Amino acid sequence: MPEKDYQQFEDGIAIKDLYPDLSPEKLAEAEYQMLRYLAVVKNIFERIARENPKLLTELERRAMLRRERSNSRSS
Repeated sequence: MPEKDYQQFEDGIAIKDLYPDLSPEKLAEAEYQMLRYLAVVKNIFERIARENPKLLTELERRAMLRRERSNSRSS
């Protein structure tokens, strides 16, 4: 989903927005799994920031270039 489409969610996106047909129990499990995943991603980010901050700078530069290319194509 393009970034502009996320603007429809004023308070952010909830698990129930992503999976509206799940039962409350399944939604709770999906939220738990998402939080576990995000914790892993955060740990990876923090480790790279500690051990190789230049890599983060390069990844950020590449992401900005991709975003600029994407924006110029959609204009």
